[in-house]
Amino acid sequence: MNEKECECTIEGCDIFDFMAIHVGLTVIHPGGFKATQKLAESCHLDEHMRVVDIACGKGTSAVYLAQRYGCEVVGIDISEDLVTQATALAKREGLGEKVGFRVGDALELPFLDDEFDVAISQAMLVLVPDKRKAIQEALRVTKPGGYLGWLELSWKKQPTAGFLDAVSDVLCAYCMQKVHTFQGWKDLFREAGINQLETQSFDLGNTGMAGMLADEGLINTSKVMFKYVTNTQIRKRMSTMNRFFREHADYFGYGIYTGRK
Repeated sequence: MNEKECECTIEGCDIFDFMAIHVGLTVIHPGGFKATQKLAESCHLDEHMRVVDIACGKGTSAVYLAQRYGCEVVGIDISEDLVTQATALAKREGLGEKVGFRVGDALELPFLDDEFDVAISQAMLVLVPDKRKAIQEALRVTKPGGYLGWLELSWKKQPTAGFLDAVSDVLCAYCMQKVHTFQGWKDLFREAGINQLETQSFDLGNTGMAGMLADEGLINTSKVMFKYVTNTQIRKRMSTMNRFFREHADYFGYGIYTGRK
């Protein structure tokens, strides 16, 4: 079954679509909100800053940052449906004046030069066809001396061809073909013009029920668990995924990469 044929099925859609659409998770980037907090603190967020969250998804991180740090956040995503969901979330949380969302492309950000104090993104670069351009667009809209930060899945060692085949065939994680090693990401960020680059490296791990509760809250965690218990296809795929991650833990990590313009 090729990628196009299995786009919409529980068994074969890309892993991120499976977790977001079929399982119903709202926080799917590596490390969850704990990693988002590390990213924010590495970018020195405070209430005086204006932040752009590139590829904001359902808006959970943008809302979290505004609530925790008091900063103004503008989220952008290429999906109109996700932007609609993000806008509704900000409204429900009473943050309509603090957090805003727009439809747009990470490769052609609809913002002026030097518009933001901080630019961040999480699990975005593996989804775009031109990583260097995406980094340079983030640079363009960030003020001189401003901070930039990325959170990305990262290989702990150079993957073999057989492992990458299994990533597609077993996980249906087609976007993971575009993941770099920690060193590969560092080289890319430096070549794209990021100054004072700092890297934090982590094992991917599994935060379990406690991590899900922290990221998703009790209500959505209950919904996810109900699907797991009642839907055989979801349960089977999640079991396959968890087994694969355990068996190949020597490959899976994630990095927080931060620097200055």
